[in-house]
Amino acid sequence: MNVFMLALSSGEELGLRAVLAPKQRNELLDEWRDIRRDITRTDPQPSKVSAGVFDVEDQGDDRAQVATPVQAVWWGHDGLSMTGTPHPWQFEVRRDGGGWRVWSVAPYPWCGGHVRADACR
Repeated sequence: MNVFMLALSSGEELGLRAVLAPKQRNELLDEWRDIRRDITRTDPQPSKVSAGVFDVEDQGDDRAQVATPVQAVWWGHDGLSMTGTPHPWQFEVRRDGGGWRVWSVAPYPWCGGHVRADACR
């Protein structure tokens, strides 16, 4: 989830494919790109997307549910910053031969959730 969130904040897909479950990879990449599209539609765009502490709930059988509060952060030219309200995002992760992989993500809506709907152009 950390790589997923860092990639989301930076807008760079580098390393993202490796943390996504192979069977869901294309679907998860499309979902990631849709979320990025919403973030870049925000006026003004946030300087970064910040995830909080990851709360892991072991489901057994090499599966876990992970929740983290996510918020937008804007930095001004004057050095001041503004943060949005944190909202919960949920991930399903599973362990496979290559480590823990994201199998699904349930983000809080960006437009109309993290930011007002009229802030998305």
